[in-house]
Amino acid sequence: MISRFDTHVLAPTAAPQREPILDVLRGFAILGILLVNIQFMRSAEWMVATGGDSQADSGLTADKVAQFVIGWLASGKFLSSLAILFGIGAALIAVRSLAAGSSPRPLLARRYGWLLPFGLAHMLLLYPGDILFVYGVTGLILLAFVNLRPVAIMLWAAGIFTAYTFGAVRLARLFSYGASSQYYDEAATAPWDDALYELHAKAVAAFTQGSYGDIVAVHASQALTLQGYQFSALPWILALFLIGYAAGRTGVLDDIAAYRPMLRRGAIIGLSVGLPANIAVGFGGPLGAYAGTVDPHATGILVAAALGQALGAPLLAIGYLCALSLYCLRHGPIRPLAAVGRMALTAYLLQSALALAVIAGLRLYDQLSTSASLLVVAGVWAVLLVACPLWLSRFQFGPVEWLWRSLTYGRLQPMRVRAGSNA
Repeated sequence: MISRFDTHVLAPTAAPQREPILDVLRGFAILGILLVNIQFMRSAEWMVATGGDSQADSGLTADKVAQFVIGWLASGKFLSSLAILFGIGAALIAVRSLAAGSSPRPLLARRYGWLLPFGLAHMLLLYPGDILFVYGVTGLILLAFVNLRPVAIMLWAAGIFTAYTFGAVRLARLFSYGASSQYYDEAATAPWDDALYELHAKAVAAFTQGSYGDIVAVHASQALTLQGYQFSALPWILALFLIGYAAGRTGVLDDIAAYRPMLRRGAIIGLSVGLPANIAVGFGGPLGAYAGTVDPHATGILVAAALGQALGAPLLAIGYLCALSLYCLRHGPIRPLAAVGRMALTAYLLQSALALAVIAGLRLYDQLSTSASLLVVAGVWAVLLVACPLWLSRFQFGPVEWLWRSLTYGRLQPMRVRAGSNA
């Protein structure tokens, strides 16, 4: 039985009170993340690239272009978008808690604390590159900032971004190699490279010949690497949470239409600066090492990619979010996308489950090309855009949202849509 906490004065936001544009933005971020995740799910190429080898040129121009475009337009952008939206969600809870005369910290602590086991289960059972676990940890760190004013929060975000970017550039120089680098030491990195090659072989064997238990074991090993990358970016994710939290505290969501001029500036600056700033990410970012175009390990490429990931990705994410908000203000919310956003946690887990079912069930691991994997993405998107509205026609929450909210608020939430409600 779930015990009651001190949240009796609060409850999750009811469907008629939700801001549909915010749900559209969440749905957009959730679906977009699969464009990047599928590249780590479909094969062991990322381990080959991390180990220092570019993927052999397949001669398929469509694959090279797709790999570059995903790195340029998607890698880090949807993750940034979701982090900002997580911050906005925390701000909405904080505002309601403060208005009710209570501290938001206990409720937010439970909210993000319960996100940790969801993330752990996701990384082991479905996708080792899960982001929920590090988001849960980041949300707990956010508690230290909840009572600060928006201006102070933005100053903290700017300071963290500056420090993180400086560190990212230094690391890019340190770990780059090629003719232009003086730092690369092949002997020092050989054990790490060998471990990745061994993991690569185990992954191929598990997905092509093994059982689901073998896949879970490989996921556990892969998670040690991928989660290490995620946690190295924790300060960057925290800064994005802070930006969203500050925006939510300003009251922009009380009347989004009144902020059209600000949204236009955000869209123009985000897109015009973010698009060129991310070009290097298409060559030297997390997916660029096997795009088969230029040497992805040259110092100049890695430094430019590090700057693109640290600063360009959030800028482009803000451009995306502002442009989509303006579209919704003019044409109305995109209802299927809003339904995905209302079920964001369920949709995030479900899209991993569907992609894994296709790749492992049909023994397609290490067989799908970049462009072919986009067909899987399109199929998963189609399922979610149909299934989520159908589910919400009968239920107020997605099943995982229901569980998360029930645990967070300390009591079982009503699940079914009541007759006559607008949920």
